[in-house]
Amino acid sequence: MGLQSRLFRGDPALEAAAVSDPAHVVPGATGTHVVKIQQALIRLDDADIDPDGVYGPATAAAVLAYKQVRSIINPAHQTRADNIVGKMTMASLDREILQQEAIPRPRVQIKPTSFSRVRPPRPLPLVALLDRSRSFGVNGATVAAPGSATGSAIVAAPVIRPGPDFGPRVVLELRRNSVGSFEVTNGMFGEVSIADTGIAKIAPDAPVVPGEKAPVVQDPQTFKVFSGKALGRTTITASTLAFTDGGSASIEVVVKTFATAPRFVQGINHAHRPSGRYADVQANPNSGFLLELACKVHSAQGLVDLAKRTQFQDKPIALKHLNFYLTDGKGADFVEDANIKDWLTRDRGIKKRLKREIFPGPGRKPRGEGHFTFEQDEFADDAAGQDFRFAFGGIDRVDFEVDFSQDTVRVFFQDRYEWHPVYPFYSFVGPTAQFPESGDEVRETNCLHAALVELKASGAADFWMKGQAEVALSSIIAP
Repeated sequence: MGLQSRLFRGDPALEAAAVSDPAHVVPGATGTHVVKIQQALIRLDDADIDPDGVYGPATAAAVLAYKQVRSIINPAHQTRADNIVGKMTMASLDREILQQEAIPRPRVQIKPTSFSRVRPPRPLPLVALLDRSRSFGVNGATVAAPGSATGSAIVAAPVIRPGPDFGPRVVLELRRNSVGSFEVTNGMFGEVSIADTGIAKIAPDAPVVPGEKAPVVQDPQTFKVFSGKALGRTTITASTLAFTDGGSASIEVVVKTFATAPRFVQGINHAHRPSGRYADVQANPNSGFLLELACKVHSAQGLVDLAKRTQFQDKPIALKHLNFYLTDGKGADFVEDANIKDWLTRDRGIKKRLKREIFPGPGRKPRGEGHFTFEQDEFADDAAGQDFRFAFGGIDRVDFEVDFSQDTVRVFFQDRYEWHPVYPFYSFVGPTAQFPESGDEVRETNCLHAALVELKASGAADFWMKGQAEVALSSIIAP
C-alpha cells in the first residue's frame, strides 16, 4: 500500500523511499520531496529548520532527533538511529501526518498591517425580467404570468449566487517606491505568493530578497510587500498545504502614485444667514457705482439674474457653481475633481504659486508636500483664470503632494462656497450677537453678496467644494 497522507501521497521520490532501500532520502538531497519532509518535521517535532528543499546538516540533525525519540532502528544491521529517511522513517512520518490531517484546522487568514481600505461589494446582477407574457422569480422562485390560469404559465428562474468578487475585498495600498506589510495567521507550512511581481514583490519580515513567493514558518508571521516598477492592482494569496486543510485567503494590492487618500482640511465656514432687511441694503449698498444703481432698483432675485446675464455668461464653471448654490445643490458637496484638474492645466496663477511652493528657491530643498492659502488676486487675469476665480473665490487651504520619481503632483482642497456681505445696519464691521457671521471686508460687489445670502430664505444653500486631481509636475514648472 502506498503512502496515505495528503502531504506525501503521490510524490514519486517519497513513494519510492517508502518501499525501496536504494531510494532512501539522504543528506545532500534537494527538491520538493525534501521540502515535504522538512514540513513534516516542523509540524511533528517543532524542528528548527527552514523548509528550503535542501537536506543539509540542520535537516539531517532533525531527522536523527526524530528517529531517536521514536527508536526507529533497523535491528537487522543497526544499533542506533541514523539521519537517513528510509522505509521505516517514511512509514512513521506518513502515519503521524495522517493523524494530524484528521484534526480540524482553523482557516488561514491574511490581513494588511500597513495602510489599507475595504473595497465595497459589487451589486448583485439583475436576475428578474418582467414583460407582458411572463415573470421570472428570483433564486428559483416560480411566478405565474399575469392573467394566466394558476400554474399554467409558471417558469422557474435560474439560481444566481454571488461569486467571490461580489463581496467586500481588503485592499492594501502602496505608493510608488514604498514598502507595506501584511500578516498571515493559521498558515504554517504554507506559502504566500503574489500574482504580478511587476507591481509588487513579497518577502518575510527579515533581510531576504523579495520575490514571487515566501514560505510561512511562523504563526502568525509578518511579511513585507515592496512596490515594483509598474502601477496597478494584483493579488497576494496565503495558502496552506493540503495536510493542514486551512484553505487559502487573499488580499488585493494596489500600487499607485499616491497610496493614501487625501486628508482634507475644511476651510472656514462663515454660515451667513439672511437678515430679512434687503431694503436697508438697497438704501446703502456699499458697492461700486454701477452696482449701487442696479441694487436700488432690483430685488435680490432680480439682481442675481442680472449678474448671471452680465458677469457669469462667459464663465461656465462659475455659472455652474452659482446655480448649484441657488437651486441645484441643496447643500450637498460639489465634487471638484475635474475642475481642479482643469484649473491646474489652464490657470497660470495656480501654476505660478505651486512652482514657488514646491521649489522655494536657491539653497532650499524642494518640498514634497505642503499647503497654502490661495487669494483671489492670484488667479490669472485672463478668461480661464477669472472663470476659476468666480467659481472658487479665495481658497483657505490648498494642499499638495509631489512624487518626484513619477513626475506627479496631487492637489486637493475642501473649501466653503458662500457669499460675504457687510450689512450697512451693523453698528460696526465685525461680529455681533445678532449676526456673529459678520467680519468680512467690504467689496465693490457687496450688494450682490447680500442679495445672494438673502436668497437662502428661498432655498439657496452654501456647500463644500471638495476634490483632488493629479497632473504632471513638468506641466506645472514648464515656462
